[in-house]
Amino acid sequence: EHQSLRAMATSVPCRPISSSAVCRAAVVLLLLFQQCAIAGANKHNFVTREDARFFIGPIGVPYGFNAGGHFNLTVFDFELTVGHRHHGHTRGEDDGMAEAVLGGVEAGFLLKRFQTESEFATYYETILEDPTLCSFEKFRKKHSAVGEEVDDPLEQDDDEYGPIDDTDDATGAGVFLSMKSADRTWKPHTPSVEYTFGGAEEEGMYFLIYQVCQLDRADPNNKHFREIRSTFELDISMKNVDAFGNVSYLTAGEMVLPRVFLYFSVSFLVCTIVWIQMLRSPAGGPGGARPKVLPIHHMMTALLVLKTLSIFFESVRYHYIRVTGHAEFWSFVYYTFAFLKGTFLFTVILLIGSGWSFVKPFLNDREKTVVAVVLFLQVIDNLALVVLNAETEGEQRFDDWSAVLHLVDIICCCAVLVPIVWSVNALEKSIEQNAESKAGGGKAAPPPDSEDAKTLEKLRLFRSFYLLVVAYVYFTRIVVYLFATMLDYHHTWLRYAVTELGTLTFYVVVGIKFRP
Repeated sequence: EHQSLRAMATSVPCRPISSSAVCRAAVVLLLLFQQCAIAGANKHNFVTREDARFFIGPIGVPYGFNAGGHFNLTVFDFELTVGHRHHGHTRGEDDGMAEAVLGGVEAGFLLKRFQTESEFATYYETILEDPTLCSFEKFRKKHSAVGEEVDDPLEQDDDEYGPIDDTDDATGAGVFLSMKSADRTWKPHTPSVEYTFGGAEEEGMYFLIYQVCQLDRADPNNKHFREIRSTFELDISMKNVDAFGNVSYLTAGEMVLPRVFLYFSVSFLVCTIVWIQMLRSPAGGPGGARPKVLPIHHMMTALLVLKTLSIFFESVRYHYIRVTGHAEFWSFVYYTFAFLKGTFLFTVILLIGSGWSFVKPFLNDREKTVVAVVLFLQVIDNLALVVLNAETEGEQRFDDWSAVLHLVDIICCCAVLVPIVWSVNALEKSIEQNAESKAGGGKAAPPPDSEDAKTLEKLRLFRSFYLLVVAYVYFTRIVVYLFATMLDYHHTWLRYAVTELGTLTFYVVVGIKFRP
């Protein structure tokens, strides 16, 4: 399938005519969304090479386990090395020093329960501020108490990694896999650990973390602790059992997402039908005149159609991920429509804010520049989204592209406000000039005529639109994010539901205000 997509992309006929730029853009987009198809699975793979971080987490997305859920972790090519900063990422030149440094640390993976994402964020900051804290200290004390260390997890029973309990401090229990071995390398061995969650007391939101812990805080070799580099590859499997006894690869709080997105797709479909009827119906009943339909209204119709299709395909995508754990084809379809919908959304907001069709039939040069910049940023934004879905949370590339995604999104949200401000200022200046010209010679200004009333009405409309866009951006980018950090593992779906509800409200209010 991937080869056929690449063949389609390379076979697009780009002749040396005026549309050659469009052809090249089509090639780029086909290759871009081919990567979406590759990344469309519910990926459970993590790779890092010579990573200088002593604490990595969360690895992958936080996962809510129900009773009967299953977790499996397999580690490939694990290796700890010592690299000197002033020599770059090189292996320790002094083998004796390297052995001493590595002998004073223990690395391990821990699946640990937290109530909310904000609780994990606090825990994460605590560990970073004090590297001497060890997330799996409880397991180390447990094994030292029986006079042995876990030198080889492959020789231990699963129960040896400890039960799940309600401890939520820095030494809380969980599912632990120690990577302690004599030479700090497991090649070609593949250590693994698995756990099946039993009763309701073990349910919750779990975060997979990796840490290199110091065995002795007073060790003189601790000064080289920050020079330790970790190399490994993980294969992670997490799955649940739903209320009907079927296997579900979605986290406990996202099992209802296929239905949630389906309900919202129906809601947007209803809005689309009502909007089209509004454009086609007479304004004053059977004998009235047709409403004045402007070009921007047709673009708003296209936006509604794209939004309906994108959220419907997202519902289908989540359904297949829930059932099979993979949805390559439907991810390709979804990201295609999501890209078109995102581009249309910002374009429509820009055009409405600039007054195109409502106030004037054209865009000036600076407005065209803003539109071009936002469209370019939308391509970058969707490229970052594709890369994020091809990576696993916790990987360095994921963090880098996540920062790019948030930065571009903020710039786009600020850019769409600029034409609205220009329109408001232009309307205010027009009202002032009309008032001065009519007053003339210091006389009292006459009462406003119909033209002034229309201008004043447009001014109020664009002021309210400015506040509406600000509220929408603030709600979907900040409020929803803060709200999501407080959700427990059973209600993570509310994050998506609240976002779509805010989007639906925004569409409805804008449609009412700018209807024909």
